[in-house]
Amino acid sequence: MGITTYDLPPGGLKDGEIATPSKDDVTFTWVYDQEELDKIKPTERDITNVKNATPNLSDEEVLIEAKQKRYRKTKTQEFRKQYHEYEKEGRLNELPEDNIFAPKFNPQTVPPELERQGGMAITMRPQAAVHMMKVEIPLPIIDELNEHIDKNIGKDYSKVLVGQINRNKKSAQIEFNLNDEVGKLVKGQIDKAGKSYVNNGFGRDVTADTFEAWTVHSYAGDFNPLHSHGVRTSAGLSCILYLKVPEQIENIADPSEEGISLNQSSGTVDGFTYFTWGDGDNQDVNRFRPVTEEYVKPEVGTMLIFPNWLRHAVMPFFGDGERRTFSANINIFENSSFENMSEEDKIKHIENMRK
Repeated sequence: MGITTYDLPPGGLKDGEIATPSKDDVTFTWVYDQEELDKIKPTERDITNVKNATPNLSDEEVLIEAKQKRYRKTKTQEFRKQYHEYEKEGRLNELPEDNIFAPKFNPQTVPPELERQGGMAITMRPQAAVHMMKVEIPLPIIDELNEHIDKNIGKDYSKVLVGQINRNKKSAQIEFNLNDEVGKLVKGQIDKAGKSYVNNGFGRDVTADTFEAWTVHSYAGDFNPLHSHGVRTSAGLSCILYLKVPEQIENIADPSEEGISLNQSSGTVDGFTYFTWGDGDNQDVNRFRPVTEEYVKPEVGTMLIFPNWLRHAVMPFFGDGERRTFSANINIFENSSFENMSEEDKIKHIENMRK
């Protein structure tokens, strides 16, 4: 399957005339590495999807198509990861030409039997919809943080949060003190990460100030409806740190990595965090629309930092165990706004904005 371009005479075609394919006709074609393809093991879902889409195929043809689909999904994930690595290093012009997101496609990579389809010079860029920073916290620190939270129970935060965290007598949303010894250490690290997020993502020199934090202790049936967070400054950040994840959630395959469809897959995202930055749905990719949502599997020790306006929700889960998270909101100050302030006035201004 390809795209054919046509050379048209000045003024376009007249009735009865036939357009001829352009000599510069180019097509992007997936080329399969047979050795890699032989190693691919399609999932039952892959096979079912192929059978439903093309019921006339033989079992052998279904298996081949399912392998190719799984190959394309896997390679696209690898290509996207490679693209982001080169983009971060400012070396997009060096991106290998066999990467689907490369600015140009190398015709020499098309085998002779496909030459009749031509080669297409295309530019495909992964949709950079929203910047999200992922920070990995060492597990010994997570253990210490959980112990601190268990010993230092803050005030009930449920009346100021939207979370429906009430299905178990242990269900709770509790304030996390940023002013004690541990709280100051946590705040310091989040402030550094927030500054790095803005500097690396947007090239802006800022001061980040984490001004409020809380923990969410969820049990079977608890959930968090779609919402966003508030900050005191015109632009701000929020974060989520996963502290405890029940075993049944850990054992769920990650749809973003496994290429699993949510259709007919009940329980696929139990306990996952759902992010959305548009008005689309999970079928957008099939409609050639940019993807505007993502389900993130919680993993102990992972912190996500994102713009405070980013809407998100937490899916309910079922079974034993506690799903525990730490969340915080971060004010962001442009350092240029402090140019005419003394250090004392700067600190006072930042403190006043926490109220």
